[in-house]
Amino acid sequence: MDTNHYDRILIVDNNPVFREALIRWLRGIGYKVVTAVTGEEAFLILRDWQQPIDWLYTRADMPMLIDGWILADEYHDSYPTRPAVVAAPEARPSDHGDIILAQPNPAAVLEILHGLITASHKLPAGGEGRSDYQRHAA
Repeated sequence: MDTNHYDRILIVDNNPVFREALIRWLRGIGYKVVTAVTGEEAFLILRDWQQPIDWLYTRADMPMLIDGWILADEYHDSYPTRPAVVAAPEARPSDHGDIILAQPNPAAVLEILHGLITASHKLPAGGEGRSDYQRHAA
């Protein structure tokens, strides 16, 4: 089995159609997927050190108090150089190197996540670099 299939991806999206399509596609290619509907639920998942999250996709605008920007900051506590993928009203650069996508469809998110994960496994051990996928957000 390819090493990318051991990666755990947290999908945080309150749109059930979008979330379920993305989950189905990611699991279909072998990734372990964890989901959350609210920022609060996702925050607790990110804080579970016994079951670490390797990659994060989140919608920027979430109901309640914890939004996607807070989740991305929390994610960077574990992975300071690894980008989070954030769906926002418009694409823009990120100070943390996150990939900010303007209202993406599930296929676009799948392509970005799969590309990031695949690229990370081609790097030497301990090294994480920026990929071409981050240029899509700029």
